Amino acid sequence: MAEIIETNWFRPVRDDLIQFLKEEMNRKGGAREPHNTEPWANALLRDALNSRASDIHLTPQSDGVQLRLRVDGTLFDTLRLTTAQGDRMIRHLKTMADIDPGATFKPQVARRTYQVDGRDVDLRLACVPSICGDTLTIRILESDRLEQRIDQLGFSDEGFAQIARWLRAVTGMFLVTGPTGSGKTTTLYALLHELKVLERSVVTLEDPVEYQLDGITQVQIDPQHGLTFAEGVKGLLRQDADFMLVGEIRDATSAQAAMEASATGRALMSTLHCRDAIGAVTALRNWDLLDHEIATALQVVVAQRLVRTLCPGCRRLEPPTEDETHWLTSLGLPVPVQTWHAGQCESCRGLGYRGRTGVFEVLRLGEEDYHLILEHTAERAIRENLAQRGYRPLLADGLSKVANGITSMDELRMLGSFYVPPPKTRAVDNLIGNVALLGLR
Repeated sequence: MAEIIETNWFRPVRDDLIQFLKEEMNRKGGAREPHNTEPWANALLRDALNSRASDIHLTPQSDGVQLRLRVDGTLFDTLRLTTAQGDRMIRHLKTMADIDPGATFKPQVARRTYQVDGRDVDLRLACVPSICGDTLTIRILESDRLEQRIDQLGFSDEGFAQIARWLRAVTGMFLVTGPTGSGKTTTLYALLHELKVLERSVVTLEDPVEYQLDGITQVQIDPQHGLTFAEGVKGLLRQDADFMLVGEIRDATSAQAAMEASATGRALMSTLHCRDAIGAVTALRNWDLLDHEIATALQVVVAQRLVRTLCPGCRRLEPPTEDETHWLTSLGLPVPVQTWHAGQCESCRGLGYRGRTGVFEVLRLGEEDYHLILEHTAERAIRENLAQRGYRPLLADGLSKVANGITSMDELRMLGSFYVPPPKTRAVDNLIGNVALLGLR
């Protein structure tokens, strides 16, 4: 049997997610330090793909190397390797990606296309030195994960209609906001798939280019050779581009460059880190952009989060838990008699969830929003104005998905804080209506 150090942590150990690796290690002599760790690496990647993992973590600790897989956004402990086994595995994977297999003294990133069971898989490896040794994280980049259409991402009918209207008359700036790992890149690439079928030129500026798309010109930032964000945007303008995508607006320089590009009449798409759609206006203001620039350029803002989708084979309706009850009460919302919870079955491998979907709010700025921005109206006042008009915030979309059994209240609760509209507004009525679909006490 392979020498595996048992864990006594409170985190659940899901060694069933790495069956191929366990079988390879259990082969004769496999538990010891093999001269060739390639079979182990192949088995690990097969397990990761079969488990629908997005990331593989190899984390050195004082008594071994912990192997983890991230599945549907959740990180699972799978196997504890000995220090010798883990070091050999990490060195092999670094060598495979043309990273020096010796000790790492600064963070390194590499990309490699690897063939697993006859299919090409793009891997992005990030190696960082830690006090116990080199920590290695592998991001699995499968192109078919971004071969999605906008109507497959989880938008409500109303939200999808807003985006569809923008796609029919593409102009101005389209921003997607949310924290890291909220699916912003997936949404942007879905937009690109819609645009590339048009008789137009589509150019992207990314750091890094994660997925290659046929029919689109993709440019990667390279500061070492003078290709900065600002220079890249100037280059895009010289490419006679109809639609431009810039990976992320990160600072005042990139914000100003993006705004200037949008002012030329091109449609520009990008991402931004902020709390919700209205927060994008404040973020742009904080980068010294003028109100008239923002009002003129900004057309659509999508705010989003990702939640796991309940397995339809084992989800169940039960009374809300104490934590869920406290959460709803703290938001000033009624508590339903029952709500959807995760179960366990063979179809979802006992996880209770299978796949993820988006929780969205879509703001398509109109004439009234235009004037509010020009008057330098505070963010809070803009929110209240939208609430009076029945604007659908993130929380409303999330509660709607809970009511329809798509996700659980617990998943929504774990997303963090939400903006709750003021009482006696059309927007808060929408929230209460979504909870009422489950039945109120």
